Amino acid sequence: MRFYEAQEGAFLTSDFIFAETMSLTTKRLGKRIAVGFGQGIRDSSRFRIEEPSPEVREHAWSVFTSQLDKDYDLIDCISFALMEAFGLEVAFGFDRHFRQHGFRLVPR
Repeated sequence: MRFYEAQEGAFLTSDFIFAETMSLTTKRLGKRIAVGFGQGIRDSSRFRIEEPSPEVREHAWSVFTSQLDKDYDLIDCISFALMEAFGLEVAFGFDRHFRQHGFRLVPR
């Protein structure tokens, strides 16, 4: 929360990550908290939930199928492709795959 409050910019995420986050929050904290958290994201002017275009999905599939030596899952690859499409270099998260794929992770 401190990291979020210290940031001035906006956040971009995909509908896939939003769904994953809602699933994890529901399982760990319960549905009421997940609904409140999700609604806060949906209502915030600082968050944009993007549905990846067909081109982004194709690029993600290409990364997923061509890098067999990496254990990226398809949702990781969708995030990578979406970030590349928007020219983003920094990801908020804790997943080492983003660093492995060449992005900078925050907070760290």
